[in-house]
Amino acid sequence: MHTRKKYVRLKDCIQLFTSKEQLGANDPWYCPTCKKHQQATKKFDLWSLPQILVVHLKRFSYNKYYRDKLDTLVDFSIRDLDMHEFLAGPKMNSCVYDLIAVSNHYGGLGGGHYTAYAKNQLSQNWYYYDDSSVSSASKDQIVVSKRPNAITG
Repeated sequence: MHTRKKYVRLKDCIQLFTSKEQLGANDPWYCPTCKKHQQATKKFDLWSLPQILVVHLKRFSYNKYYRDKLDTLVDFSIRDLDMHEFLAGPKMNSCVYDLIAVSNHYGGLGGGHYTAYAKNQLSQNWYYYDDSSVSSASKDQIVVSKRPNAITG
């Protein structure tokens, strides 16, 4: 039986990262004022953005009993990733990014193999890197899954 992999958009990953999270009962916050552990929420905000944005996605799941590699595919834009909506600080002129590289991992928790696609800044051509082998690539080949514009774990 063929199992269908799940997909998530990169923007949804960023939205989740910047959303408010309720800390669990086993993970209370220590209040320095009242000197007690108590329920709380936490939130990460993006105050400013760099010239080059590097997104490193969590690709492994851990709990008390086991660890597992996440096989969810991430759908991303090759051009015009607009980050304005995630910025909590003063609005910046340039919050739009174009993809310049993708790294991929094949294998499991205990090991595997990495490959990468990267765009040459001068020629604007894409290349595929696999150990000491480098070859030309098209935009359509940037994807290692069966779905266009998706990153696999």
